[in-house]
Amino acid sequence: MMLQAMDTSSVAARDRLPFWTELADKFIAPLTIEVPDDSQFEARMYRAALRDCEIISPCSSPARIYNRAGLDVGALNLQLQHIGTSINQTGGRTSILNEGDFLLFDPSQALELTFAEPTQTIVLRLPVAYVEARMPRLRQMVGVPVRGDTGASALFSRFLRQAWTQLESGENDWGDAMSDVIWPLLDLAYSAIRPAAQDANRRDLRRRAVLELIEAHLCDTSLDTQRIADRVGVSARYVQLLFAELATTPSAYIQRRRLERAASRLDKEGSDVTITEIAFDVGFNDLSSFCRSFRRRFGMSPSDYRAARGKPALGELAL
Repeated sequence: MMLQAMDTSSVAARDRLPFWTELADKFIAPLTIEVPDDSQFEARMYRAALRDCEIISPCSSPARIYNRAGLDVGALNLQLQHIGTSINQTGGRTSILNEGDFLLFDPSQALELTFAEPTQTIVLRLPVAYVEARMPRLRQMVGVPVRGDTGASALFSRFLRQAWTQLESGENDWGDAMSDVIWPLLDLAYSAIRPAAQDANRRDLRRRAVLELIEAHLCDTSLDTQRIADRVGVSARYVQLLFAELATTPSAYIQRRRLERAASRLDKEGSDVTITEIAFDVGFNDLSSFCRSFRRRFGMSPSDYRAARGKPALGELAL
């Protein structure tokens, strides 16, 4: 089985985004891709055809990706978050995918995917004909986030990530047999997470309201779980449960988004804006705490990040 590799490294900076959009249209789905800075955009894609599905791994610097509803490409896309974190909106739900988590997309429905750091995903393109024959209820799970660190879903997540590592390293003589394992593991992963539709929709609407509130007030130093609960009209415990379903906490999510916003500013703004100013502007009360948190999140100090323009080489995304 051949592993096809495509990347933007040999493409002129001004042509990289159109080139990448064309690849996405051809191999994933017709998409609109927006990036913070065209001149700094980098991406690559690996692709292999299995017996009855395709496996694709796109890697990209920060971007916002969306489509328009109504385009039937004859396949469902299952996205597993391999490196980084993404915020996803599809099927009337808003969710956060951390490393190992996965989500089913129907390209004929509206979707939006955003990530503020270099990201790598593993995408299974599942032809609708095979879905209807093997897992006819799978369409019901579009937009439902699945944690990849517990239960049967962890078995599927770990298998797919490890299988991809071996494919990428050239150990692919068994690749055609992957389908024999993927479908039963996928069925097992979804078998235990079929929530009541009404309750799930209510939670998703509340979660979206909470995430939008956080984005709107991210730099407010008084933003905390109780204030979020008061604004949305629920209990603090309910807010905590919404984030527990995403394998995080309100405070951890708020800190992560503040650090990502700080990184974006370090990338875009010159040295006339100090690191101290950025730290306080994004909601931190203490510079040393900000620097420690930033180093834990990005593996380098804010000053080093700024010196590197906040754009790690795509080679650093490789497994």
